[in-house]
Amino acid sequence: MAEIMEKMIACDVMVLASPVYFYSIDAQLKAVIDRSVCRWTEVKNKEMYYIMTAADGEKESMDTTLACFRGYADCVEGAVEKRHHLRNRSISRRRNQRYKVYARSVYDGKEYIV
Repeated sequence: MAEIMEKMIACDVMVLASPVYFYSIDAQLKAVIDRSVCRWTEVKNKEMYYIMTAADGEKESMDTTLACFRGYADCVEGAVEKRHHLRNRSISRRRNQRYKVYARSVYDGKEYIV
């Protein structure tokens, strides 16, 4: 954990990612956040990005998970949330290729392969 904490303090951009489990973040990310409390005042001035995945395609289903991310960011002095929401469109796979996820931004309607 000490190595992770040093990286959290040193970074300029922090990306928090989690699948949605019962409208919240997963236990592993929660443990990292909880264990960082001893040095949370040293984590400052970060650009914050959030990645969430869920089986449910409705944006509202992720609101509580997003609130968890934002709750942590509220504790980070100088944190700036960066947003670009993508919604899953479809997943395709060709033989011997990785999965491609086609997504559409809920802000500008543009499509992306992520």
